Amino acid sequence: MPRTGDGPYVQSLDRGLAVLRCFGEDRPRLSISDVAREVGVDRAVARRLLGTLVQLGYVGQDGTNFYVRPKVLELSQAYLGAVAFPDVIQPHLAQLTSEIHETSMAFVLDGDDVVYITGVQARRLVSINVRAGLRIPAYQSPLGHVLLAALPDDALSDYLERTELVPVTRYTITETSVLRQRLTEVAEQGYAIGAQELEIGLLTIAIPVHDRDGAVVTAISIGVMAAAYSVDVLVGELLPRLRRTARQIESDLAVLN
Repeated sequence: MPRTGDGPYVQSLDRGLAVLRCFGEDRPRLSISDVAREVGVDRAVARRLLGTLVQLGYVGQDGTNFYVRPKVLELSQAYLGAVAFPDVIQPHLAQLTSEIHETSMAFVLDGDDVVYITGVQARRLVSINVRAGLRIPAYQSPLGHVLLAALPDDALSDYLERTELVPVTRYTITETSVLRQRLTEVAEQGYAIGAQELEIGLLTIAIPVHDRDGAVVTAISIGVMAAAYSVDVLVGELLPRLRRTARQIESDLAVLN
């Protein structure tokens, strides 16, 4: 596990958090050997880490396999409870979804990923499984493109140099030069379109939301089924509604700040 930064550092805490990050939708149950391999420690260390997390209630055990327990959600709630804007955003997204009958979401940039903080699912759900704390590699999503496009040049260059662009669908951008050009376009036009790059059948449009000082603090989006919409309709009809929602959120955030 690489260490970043020069401040105080507790390796055991780093390793404990790394164990929790091992689990995911495609890896709901893991053995000691699985965790040892993923975290990069020997089996004895992995056993102690898992045992500690079991005692704390964050991990459960079923025979030789381990799984995360609902208590892990407390970690995300600590973040969501410490910041005001998810509560500010939610009512506006609810209003947007009630008007257009499509799913709306808000994500923030966290390291190299975007993380879901709030949103409203339409009755006609898109196929992606959206849940609290969902993490997506930033390059795969138009929400990520919006947030990456707002980074300073040096931070963006660092991101592009260290990130391996792994395809999720046949439409995923996998060339750094193409991604850089896409981000330049997003910065210029003020929105990003995702046409089945993250999920086949999913069409998404995303825009930034700014704080009072003009800094991008989150991105909001509308997700629709590609079979029901064209990109032209998405830009011509839904983008103005999304922009209006962003302005309303920004107005409320300005009061909080």
